Amino acid sequence: MKNKKSLVRRVFSRTLLLGNILAVGWLLLCYAASVYSPLDIDYLALFSLTLPFALVANFFFVFFWIFSSHKWRTLISLSVLGLCYYMIPAVFGFHPFFDDWTKAPGRFKLMTWNVHAMGTFNHPNEARHAAGIVEFIKKESPDILCLPEFATNADPSRRVSLPAIIKQNGYRKYYFQEDNDYGPEIRIGTAVFSRYPVVGHKVHQLSRYIYMVQCDVEVQPGNVVSVCVVHLRSFMLSDQDKAVIEEVKRRKTEKLDISGTFIYKFNLAYVERAAEAEKVAAILGRIRNPVIVCGDFNDLPYSYTYRTIRGERRDAFATHGFGLGRTYNQIIPTLRIDHILYDGKGLEAKAFRIPNTRLSDHNPVIANFEIIPDGKD
Repeated sequence: MKNKKSLVRRVFSRTLLLGNILAVGWLLLCYAASVYSPLDIDYLALFSLTLPFALVANFFFVFFWIFSSHKWRTLISLSVLGLCYYMIPAVFGFHPFFDDWTKAPGRFKLMTWNVHAMGTFNHPNEARHAAGIVEFIKKESPDILCLPEFATNADPSRRVSLPAIIKQNGYRKYYFQEDNDYGPEIRIGTAVFSRYPVVGHKVHQLSRYIYMVQCDVEVQPGNVVSVCVVHLRSFMLSDQDKAVIEEVKRRKTEKLDISGTFIYKFNLAYVERAAEAEKVAAILGRIRNPVIVCGDFNDLPYSYTYRTIRGERRDAFATHGFGLGRTYNQIIPTLRIDHILYDGKGLEAKAFRIPNTRLSDHNPVIANFEIIPDGKD
């Protein structure tokens, strides 16, 4: 009997050891996905979608081995977690307290929000939906407002949301870069609003329908911050695709033969975003002012896209966020694809939050910033 129990324990222990080795390999592939461009290696980028789960798996094994008789096995996962340590704060926020939303000279509140065409796609005849978005913006009252996937009427006389946003929030400047349309009347693109003077404005084309809007905002006399807003290539999932994913989740089955279609779509999107991200990084490198780059990256923390654009910048979520920081409120709760990155020299994030709302398929991302005199870190 004792021999049988001993055999079971050995089999169990070795099975867990094998699982640990597989978890380490998994996390290493996630790490590689952040380093190597999808332009060079097909399909590797798909592992970046699984990074939160790979981290959790390795933390599980660390804690499991600590309380076992094989404590040295904690080193298996600890070694690779040490390699990936800088990824952890961008995936899991550890700052539930100490946010400072105080208004003061040299401070400004910035909000980025993919507003899903102001409800045009899902509520084309319901003005109340757009009014709800306008009311939410009024309540938050950001000094600088960035709206990827904003929708407005081609006829200025028929615009409702745009003048309401400007009037209710006292914005002095407004810029809109069209990147698509929805029928003959609706124009869709990226909008930027500012209560401060905008001393420079540029539009950088990243690919055929993808742009980065740059507004050089004079937050204080002599202190200019370059706010760069992006809406990068999406996975192009149709409503039908999303419905299939929800069906798979509901039935908890893999019988539906969908993997090939999604893998192809995802890989194509990763390749195109990688090229866009490299252009963004090159442009940001030429800007002399402190930079905030924000918007809908359509990519998770420490994907190749995120890492390329972030560079040496800080992530407002990593410095002040808490939890998983979900910004895309469909499919799974780990999708933080909207980001606010900033230069640590010249700027300091004082607060950060992601309110939950069903007014769009994305949640807003909001940060409070302070100008650092003389660009001191």
